Amino acid sequence: MWSLISYALIGGGLGAAFGGLGKCSSRACPLASTWRRGAIYGAAVGGLFYFIAGGGSSAAMNQSTPNVTRIGESRFDADVIRSPSPVVVDFYATWCGPCRILSLRLDRLAGAFTNRIRFVKVNADEAPALSRRFDIQGLPTLLFFRNGKVVDGIMGLPESGELRSRLEAFAGPGASTQVKHGVNGPTTE
Repeated sequence: MWSLISYALIGGGLGAAFGGLGKCSSRACPLASTWRRGAIYGAAVGGLFYFIAGGGSSAAMNQSTPNVTRIGESRFDADVIRSPSPVVVDFYATWCGPCRILSLRLDRLAGAFTNRIRFVKVNADEAPALSRRFDIQGLPTLLFFRNGKVVDGIMGLPESGELRSRLEAFAGPGASTQVKHGVNGPTTE
C-alpha cells in the first residue's frame, strides 16, 4: 500500500510542479495547466505506473497460492515430469512486471481448472538449470506438460481470453502432436 501511495505522491508532486509552470488564464487549458490539475492528474498517472509495474511486493510472487504451487529444481521432476495429470509451469522472475500480471491472471484462472490441470511456478532466477533445460528465452514463459513432455508453450504476456482458451484446449482431450518451445516460440515436431 505504501508503494502505491509513494507512486501517487511522486506523480502528484511532478504534476503540480509542471502545472505551476503553465500559463493559462482561461481555465480551458490542458490537464496540467494549473498546479492543482497537475497534482491530480500526476497522482493518477503515478498510480497507473504502479499497476503497470505489477504493483505489490516481489516477495509475494515467491509464495504459493491456493491455486498455484511454487516449486524449485529439486521438486520439478517429481511434480511435473512424473505427474499423472497435465501441468502448466509458469517460469517467472520477481523483477519482471509482465510476470506479476500473468501470475495474478493465472491464479484467478487456475481455480476453474481444479482437478483437470495442475499449476506450478518456478522462479527462473533461482532455477537456472531448469531454464537451460527447457530453453527459456524470455519471461514470463508458460510451458504445458502432458505425460512428462512439453506439448505447448506461451512466451510473454498473453491476453486473458487467449490464456483461457489455451487452458481449455489443454484441459480437453490430449493432442498427439508434440510442441517444443524454442527460441522463436513453440514449434511442432
